[in-house]
Amino acid sequence: MDVLDDINQVVARIEKGLTESQCPNVELKSVWRLEHGERISALANKTAYKKTWLIVGINDDGTLCGRDAQWVKGQEEIISQQLNQFLNPSQAVEKIECHEVNNSWVIIIQIIQPGVVTQWKRVAYKALGTTSSEMTAEETMELTLNLPGAHDFSAKEWEGEYDATLVQKFAKVVSQKRGETTFINLDQLEPEEILRRLRIKGRNVTRILFGDVAFRLVFYNADEEPIENLEGKGLCNILLGDFIDFAKTRNPLLSKSAYPQKALKEALANAVAHSAFFEKNGDIVIEVFQEKLILSNLCVPEASVFANKWFSRSRNTVNNLLMETLRLAGYVDELGRGKNVIYSETIKAGEKPPVVNVEKAGRCNRWRLYLYGGAKNEVQIKLFNRLKGLYKDEHMALIANAMILWRNKPVSEIKQFIDGESLPLFRQILEDINGPIFYYQPEDKITLHRWARVLLEEGQDAKAFTLPEEEGLRTFAYDICTKYHQGIITTNELRKLAHMGQTNSEKNLSSKLLTKWKKQGHLEPLRRGVYKFKQPEPPMWEKFLSQIEIVDGIDIAPIGDSNIVDITEFPAQDL
Repeated sequence: MDVLDDINQVVARIEKGLTESQCPNVELKSVWRLEHGERISALANKTAYKKTWLIVGINDDGTLCGRDAQWVKGQEEIISQQLNQFLNPSQAVEKIECHEVNNSWVIIIQIIQPGVVTQWKRVAYKALGTTSSEMTAEETMELTLNLPGAHDFSAKEWEGEYDATLVQKFAKVVSQKRGETTFINLDQLEPEEILRRLRIKGRNVTRILFGDVAFRLVFYNADEEPIENLEGKGLCNILLGDFIDFAKTRNPLLSKSAYPQKALKEALANAVAHSAFFEKNGDIVIEVFQEKLILSNLCVPEASVFANKWFSRSRNTVNNLLMETLRLAGYVDELGRGKNVIYSETIKAGEKPPVVNVEKAGRCNRWRLYLYGGAKNEVQIKLFNRLKGLYKDEHMALIANAMILWRNKPVSEIKQFIDGESLPLFRQILEDINGPIFYYQPEDKITLHRWARVLLEEGQDAKAFTLPEEEGLRTFAYDICTKYHQGIITTNELRKLAHMGQTNSEKNLSSKLLTKWKKQGHLEPLRRGVYKFKQPEPPMWEKFLSQIEIVDGIDIAPIGDSNIVDITEFPAQDL
């Protein structure tokens, strides 16, 4: 019996006539069915073979099914979607390839043991001959203890050509960043010794950063039509300052005034660090528009849970050795702060907030990060500065700012973007009656308080009240102050009741409003900035009825008044 370890061997054996009895690490299927995913889980959980193969389009006796290209394309798409949805971890399937053999098409699925227990629909399976069955909890635990841990594509062995100059440029960055003796003057060494010192010699990390792993750089004109499509090799190129300088020559909006440099560098580093390189080398694409950048790469399906979690330090990478290498050069950190850096630097610069969209791309997903540039939004800058003044804490101000921008989303959805040490701050902002928002729990939504709404809509700190707003506010203030403050009101209390801020414009507006109410006879002054509500005059009909004496159900005219009053003379609003 032959064990097949290479896809070329598999294709060659299919040409000659392949049966399962000939090769113990091969499974044959005439068509794909959803339950075959259980078999993939079982094969991935076998530790006896480095690779196993599930081939669709061949009968059990080894005869080809005579499938055409259209059929195999449709089947591959279905298989990829179902693997993406139900297989965990997705790296258990290393490749899916379609091949034409003897005028018949087949789909070859390459399966590996990813270093952890593999599940299908959240259930782990084991192989029993040609059948599969669910693993018991004890079997799952035993296998978990015997496996090395999650499969790291970047740590796999690799030998090939690499760019020696690029290695030395990277070594210079490491040497400048690190103070350890091991890395002093690292760039003065021969490239091979540099790789040895970095402990990545003969590993996929070398190929990813300095070898043939490619990226695309696409430039667009004002009509968002592509005008230049370039390809580069060695992903270290997009981390170095040279890359940004080169891109600026094509699009001046990449200047320092257009995109926050920290956010841009962090976004580029994240695209490199978290790409699913086992699928089409991660397929990193950088698209440069007039007023935005789109950085996209393939990612494992489970990475989708981290999209737009700007205030979360949770992260998951399939490239641990690559991450450690980038950390040495200071391109990433181990604390998961990268997402927050991208968001916070963008907001502080007055740009539109970044957005992540995740799309299905075969058995992987495509991660698209949108960074916006162009004209800065001065209102956005002003809002953030107001929030910093309110909370005296930049991180809390950023969370409040995000909640304002996300105000059309349910609070239950917003909460999913925030965890860790940011979650208590999130709750504090929700409960802050003097903050920028009001949380209406029964409907799970937030609305803007007046000062935040005026700032966003008008671009100014204060706006005069309309007459209905003013009368409504006066009635509300009267009710609250007479009930809780003996009728006393101050300019500061008025601003709180009206959900105004503490800017000079708002202080001036509240002072003028109380002065106006005093002139109208609603208030009496006690001292500077302090007033007391007067008891309002009762309506005319109340005055009249208070003087009427009722005897045996008969209305008697007011005592001492010989004139009979016709009640119909009173205005309708007084009745």
